[in-house]
Amino acid sequence: MKCPICGDTLTPSKKNPDYMLCHSCRKKFRIPEKHTTAPAKTAPARTEPVSSDEDDDVEFHFRYANIPPKEVRDKREREMKKAYDDMLSVEEEKVSKAPIIILAIAIIVVAAVIVYMLLK
Repeated sequence: MKCPICGDTLTPSKKNPDYMLCHSCRKKFRIPEKHTTAPAKTAPARTEPVSSDEDDDVEFHFRYANIPPKEVRDKREREMKKAYDDMLSVEEEKVSKAPIIILAIAIIVVAAVIVYMLLK
């Protein structure tokens, strides 16, 4: 069986016989149901071409072990976009001016006491 990404040969996994490993691109692929007993020399099974409503391009879908279904990917993408928008919409917290005013008054009082002590 050939790797659909790089075209190198896939070897059966020692840990799980349901997967084939590509050592050049470091990916693992699920073996199609009909090839579970012995690795074949063909590419992974393709489904029928599907045309999406968003664009008229024709896509072929492979069954990879490490890619979640489209619904899951879309849901996660919406969550990430919402979190990113929420992060950008956070306004800076308004700092109270009261501590700065108190500090300025304290500095003026200390300076006045020092001047009074020096002139006396």
